[in-house]
Amino acid sequence: MTSRKEQREVTRQRVLSAAEQLFTAHGYDATTIRDIAARAGVSVGTVMAVGDKATILVELFDRRISALHETRAKRDAPRRTAPSPGRLADDVLALFEPFLALFAGDPELARHYAAALVTGKHRAGVFNELGAALRREIGDVLIRAGFTPEAAAGGATAIHLAYLGALFVGAGAGGADLSGPVEDLVSVVRFITDSNNAAEGNSNAAEGNS
Repeated sequence: MTSRKEQREVTRQRVLSAAEQLFTAHGYDATTIRDIAARAGVSVGTVMAVGDKATILVELFDRRISALHETRAKRDAPRRTAPSPGRLADDVLALFEPFLALFAGDPELARHYAAALVTGKHRAGVFNELGAALRREIGDVLIRAGFTPEAAAGGATAIHLAYLGALFVGAGAGGADLSGPVEDLVSVVRFITDSNNAAEGNSNAAEGNS
């Protein structure tokens, strides 16, 4: 026999699925709570028990981001080698490609997602567990390239914040063209990776002169 908790979860998933279908087909603004309720075959109160539109959108986006992390983790598990010489920045930037594509693929939803996060009313994985996962991935690449653990942690934090900034600026611009914010992200990544290389070079030179 299905428990009441399991029934609630099935209903919750039905609401989320209905909202995702409507957001994608008709847009966030054009979709109402009543529309979601009708598509899911539940009451308006049942939808509101799951969350308002912004809460539902944040969860849907976090699910997509989480799925991208999981897909990459499975695909890249065997590949734990050091980045190719001269390609560290490219290897770091490659981590962001699927996420940037996600946001560019539906700029209206991305804009509303960013707006929901700015209010501070919604718990978002991109600031918590999903953000921590991405920072670990960035840090792993930096460590394999020769960064110390401390430098890798600092670099990963700075790069992750630059990535979030690119997403928010891109969403605020209201278009699918993220080229400007992405160029800024590229500049930050290259600055951090080049700075570490320069620091290593100066350290080696100092050791050679001592």
